Amino acid sequence: MKKNLFLLLALFCSLSLFAQNNQKEEDNSKFGMEFSAKLGYGTLVQPDMVDLLGAVNVGNMLFTYQLLENTSISTGIGLLEFQANGVSAGENYALDQMYLRIPLYLNLRLALFEEQLDNKLQAYAGGGVYANTLLTEKIQTLNGTHKNKNLGWNGGFGFEVGMKFEVSNNFIFGIGFESQSDFSSMKKNDVKRKLEKISTVNFSLGFKF
Repeated sequence: MKKNLFLLLALFCSLSLFAQNNQKEEDNSKFGMEFSAKLGYGTLVQPDMVDLLGAVNVGNMLFTYQLLENTSISTGIGLLEFQANGVSAGENYALDQMYLRIPLYLNLRLALFEEQLDNKLQAYAGGGVYANTLLTEKIQTLNGTHKNKNLGWNGGFGFEVGMKFEVSNNFIFGIGFESQSDFSSMKKNDVKRKLEKISTVNFSLGFKF
C-alpha cells in the first residue's frame, strides 16, 4: 500500500507539470479534483478483545465544489488500509484490513501574507462525515491465513487542518493533519468492530477544472 501511495504521488507531480504548462491567466471554475495520501495510526475496537493499535495508510480521490469565496465542499472515494500485530489465545497474528470510505466534508480556507505572497499561501480547516465499509480482512497466523470479505458498513466523522500553496492557477499542493473516528460499529456474523483515534499526516494535490 505504501508503495502504491508513493507511485500515486509521483503521478500527481507529473500532472502538476502539465497543469503549470497549461495554466490560464484567469480561472473562474468552481469545480476541482483533489488527490491525497495519508500516513498515520489508528485503533481497532472490538468487544471482548483488547484494543489494537496499528498503522493506517490512506489514498483519496475527491471532487470539490466552491460554494463561496473561502468555502467549499468535497466528496469522493478513499481506500484505508489498517495493519497491526496482535495476540489471541496465546497465538500471534498479523491483521490486514482494507476499508472503502465515502466522505462528505465542508472546507474553509484563509489567505496568509496576502500582499507578500499574492494570496498563494492559505490555511485551511475542514470537517464532516463519512460512510465506511470493510472490504477485505486477512488474518495470518503460524497455522495459516484466514480471509473475509464485505464485513459491514458504519459511519464516522473527521476534522483536518493544514496549509495549502497555490503553485499555479490550476494546481494546489497541501500538507496537514487529520483526526477521524467511527461513531458507530459495523456488524456481521455477530462480530462488531470500529476504528477510533485515527491520526494522519496528509499530503494533497488539487486541480481546478
